[in-house]
Amino acid sequence: MSRLSPLQTAKRAAKSNPAFKRALVYITATDSGVPVYDAAGELQYDRAEDTLGYVDKSKETVLTLSATYQGSHLVTVLSEVAPNGAALILIDGVFYEIVTVHSANVLATLVTYDCKSLGPNDAPVIRNA
Repeated sequence: MSRLSPLQTAKRAAKSNPAFKRALVYITATDSGVPVYDAAGELQYDRAEDTLGYVDKSKETVLTLSATYQGSHLVTVLSEVAPNGAALILIDGVFYEIVTVHSANVLATLVTYDCKSLGPNDAPVIRNA
């Protein structure tokens, strides 16, 4: 009998939680370590993981003193992608651009990001979906 990893255990539990939805995690596309751009100069992205996650659209309770708002949603995903490697998350047909890492659990399975949602006209260029 094989043991499940902490991520596999968390995903198995999340499947029965109605808050979790299918989430696709994307990283910046690279060739030989160099970011890839399309003909229009837009960054391209590769799908890194098909997982589960949820979007917290509740009001922010932490006062930020920066001149600009840093993130409109908290997006949480069960992921094995390094937190600093993820760039975009797709949940329920909406792309969320990662601004910063908000938090992560001690097992490095559940990561919460500060994100801003992209509008339908701001769809990113996906190289490998």
